[in-house]
Amino acid sequence: MANPFHQHLDELNELLVDMARRVVVAIDRASAALQEGDTAAAEAVVAEDEQVNALQFQIDDRIIELMTQYDAVAADLRFVLGAVRISVDLERMGDLAKHVAKSVLLRAPVPVVPESLRGDFAAMGAAAVRIAEKLVVILAEQDQLRAAQMGLDDDELDAIQERIHAQLPTLGYGPQTAVDAALLARFFERFGDHAVRVSHQVVYAVTGDVHLDRS
Repeated sequence: MANPFHQHLDELNELLVDMARRVVVAIDRASAALQEGDTAAAEAVVAEDEQVNALQFQIDDRIIELMTQYDAVAADLRFVLGAVRISVDLERMGDLAKHVAKSVLLRAPVPVVPESLRGDFAAMGAAAVRIAEKLVVILAEQDQLRAAQMGLDDDELDAIQERIHAQLPTLGYGPQTAVDAALLARFFERFGDHAVRVSHQVVYAVTGDVHLDRS
């Protein structure tokens, strides 16, 4: 007979995976809305963020139940405590996708990204989606090897952010356009940082090794 406690741990991890999948959809839609000026897609991202928030509360409730009803051994306790941090980071990733979408709505019908930076932001969006999709696999499979490599994926976002920042003083943008571009680049960069933090928690849960947060 399966151990009820481990069944509950599996259910908790399924909630984390569900949350991560919703984050994939959010950043994918937000990135597309940014490129296309699609206000309907942007509005959907903002509205559906409530589902991500609701999952975080559901995860918190499950964690409280597990902590109060069972005596967890070290490895299981690491996973349960890690789930608290993971859900927080996933919720913030959802918020960052929402911030991108809100930027589209705030400037509509004017494109928030100037034509000369559209390629860089398309690359940032694609990288963020790849990172989020990889995070789903890492959580679903508790894949410590992929998790340990997440920092390399995040480096791509950092490099594009630096490239955008380097262009802003030279392209003659007005203050509002420059601020918008810098903030959007920051949203994507922080999205990657939170993915790295989630990956560190997975490595810790599986191995007990501590990875210093470089974000």
